Amino acid sequence: MKIPLLALLTAALVSGQLFTAAAQGYEHFSNCRNGAYALSDGSQLVISPSFDNDLRYRRMDGTTGRLFLQADSSYLSGPGWANAKTPTIFARFGGCNNDSLFFRQDGKTLTGKRIPFRVIPVRFSGKDASLYGELFLPAHKKPQAVVILHYGSGQESAVFNNYVQYLLPLSDIAVFVYDKPGTGRSTGKQTANFELLATDMEAAVKAIRAQPAVKGVPIGLMGESQGGWIVPLTASQTPVDFIIASYSLLIPPREENRQEVLHDLQLEGYNQQDIAQAMQVVAATDQVIREKFNGGLSALDSLKARYQQAPWYKSLKGDYTGPIINASRAQLDTLKQLFPLDINLDYDPLPAFRRVNVPMLWVIAGKDTEAPNGATIDILKEAITTRKNIDMVIFPHADHGIIEVTDTPQGPEALGRHAPGYFDLLRDWVKTRQVKKSYGNGVHFGHQ
Repeated sequence: MKIPLLALLTAALVSGQLFTAAAQGYEHFSNCRNGAYALSDGSQLVISPSFDNDLRYRRMDGTTGRLFLQADSSYLSGPGWANAKTPTIFARFGGCNNDSLFFRQDGKTLTGKRIPFRVIPVRFSGKDASLYGELFLPAHKKPQAVVILHYGSGQESAVFNNYVQYLLPLSDIAVFVYDKPGTGRSTGKQTANFELLATDMEAAVKAIRAQPAVKGVPIGLMGESQGGWIVPLTASQTPVDFIIASYSLLIPPREENRQEVLHDLQLEGYNQQDIAQAMQVVAATDQVIREKFNGGLSALDSLKARYQQAPWYKSLKGDYTGPIINASRAQLDTLKQLFPLDINLDYDPLPAFRRVNVPMLWVIAGKDTEAPNGATIDILKEAITTRKNIDMVIFPHADHGIIEVTDTPQGPEALGRHAPGYFDLLRDWVKTRQVKKSYGNGVHFGHQ
């Protein structure tokens, strides 16, 4: 999710938890299990954190699962995205002074060893903060390219929590991942100001260009989710060699919220009159945010009094509309403390997108429930007709995160895998800047 407000604000109403909780968790769990492992059958897998003290494994074909920590420090995982029942996987790590892994899946026992990537800590100056990142280099080869990663809107440490820095070096691609202001080991205040975040990413590009280990190597930007707004803006300010945007949008943040609400209402079969009334409420919540919760509340209260008995009212969710209309005045004071008040809901990403003329890859989730992407797909299709350096690949059965889903009566259910071919697409495109073959069931739009 580009603005993690629905989950964040809903949790805040229940627990009063602040932004800083996720970042504080960085210090509570050892980083020594994270990494890429070579297994005894010749395969590889990546280990990264999950919720609490659990972990997540990812295989190179995209299969994945949550590893649930047990009392004896082993881990179990069942079928699906996050399932502790009927475990089919058992894992045990050798410890922080031992890079070994014991991994049993479906009765097959494997041993493994963590791959010794070269990691260079890099501290650099952002606009208003001292930022910390780590440059992950292939174990034994000079990288063919460097990817500088913008880790979406998450409030946790990207250095600690992401997995791309372990995935791509397996294919001789270096990755620089850094903690945004106010997260992980970076100083400063958390922000949703895209211009500020792009300035920080521009500083990251400069810092990596100065690293001797990647001298002369092509440098590109990768933005996940919210990062898709940041990387074209960064590339319009500093030269780079390529851009990747994964499950991202080319519409303003307010339009993302509106499209999420619209999707839910249409799915539940409400008519145009109902939807038009609902959009009045959505527009009122937009104004509350524009006025930083210091205005717009009277107009919103009037609309709530008029419509809160309407059948469609209970279906209003989106990134922020639902949490705002369901909060009391006292709870709104809490939300005001949590909300990234410096976000520009009306930010238009198209000018920066159109100014950048380097190879771009846009990876789209065909069933993205968090980032409705119909308008983004239309924009990209139109751009592809006149530009030969834009590729778009749509994975039709993937939700946000390029996670495969299946439809259920309760909505999309995450399966235990990323879309087949997604990891291969990232690896191949970074090296060639072209889509030369098929990747799973991904549908390619672009010049062959």
